[in-house]
Amino acid sequence: MSRWEFLVSTAAIAIRYSFLPLFFQVGGCTGVEKSEDSFKMMTFNTHSFVCETDTAITRDSAATLFLEILDEEEPDAFCLQECFGAYKINISDSLIARGYKYHYGVQGSSVNAPLILYSKFAFVNVHDMDKKSKFYVDINCFGKDIRICCVHLDSYQLDTADLRDFERISHAQIDDTSAHKLLGKFKETIRCHEKEWNEELKPLIEKTSGPIIIAGDFNDTPASYIYQQATKLLKDPYVAQGRGFGTTYHGPYPAFRIDYLLHSPSLEALSYKRVKTNISDHYPIVVQFALAHD
Repeated sequence: MSRWEFLVSTAAIAIRYSFLPLFFQVGGCTGVEKSEDSFKMMTFNTHSFVCETDTAITRDSAATLFLEILDEEEPDAFCLQECFGAYKINISDSLIARGYKYHYGVQGSSVNAPLILYSKFAFVNVHDMDKKSKFYVDINCFGKDIRICCVHLDSYQLDTADLRDFERISHAQIDDTSAHKLLGKFKETIRCHEKEWNEELKPLIEKTSGPIIIAGDFNDTPASYIYQQATKLLKDPYVAQGRGFGTTYHGPYPAFRIDYLLHSPSLEALSYKRVKTNISDHYPIVVQFALAHD
């Protein structure tokens, strides 16, 4: 092996190693006792309580299981994506009974996929960023206003045919037409994410003087442009407190970590938990925060 081949190989290994903590962690904390100076937050793409890999679970039974998750985790606030409400049980009344008196949402990608924040703390301020994928709410906690920005960023809009193309490509059965179609979808979504970051999310973070949490489904992995840019300004609690593989999506496409609770350095992540459940093609993630010590 030549010197240059050795350097290229070493660089490739180093790059891969640097990404490893974004996908697998050891030694993190999955839960601590709640206290008056801590705040527990959850984000969850419910996928309308449908999981294609477990058809035995109905929307109603999934909604009931979701309420059990809330009773177990007791988040102070949670952001839901694709929260379609056609269930026999009354979710709204059940949430109010559990103390989630305050909520706000936007339409989402369709009338069946709203983006909603529920909170036990009253809202100080509510601001729409757009009517589909982003808004933020200020709540008062720790005697300070905490800004929670809920997002559901554009997906790659992959369909069943795309999944078959993925399988063919993975077996080196590459078709130029299919490959160009997939590449086009990737490029378009990446451009959308770049625009959303540079024109909306980055300016919001930079103008926010107090603590801020960006919660939701980014539809992109830790290797993506938007994650790499966001974590220049925000911290990822999975890196600090995660344990095991961080996969949050477990649907028909390859499993990835695409759901996040990124936070400003003025907050400290005390714990990070991924809740394993089959009531959606995503897993809920729960993080307990406290104000960071100076």
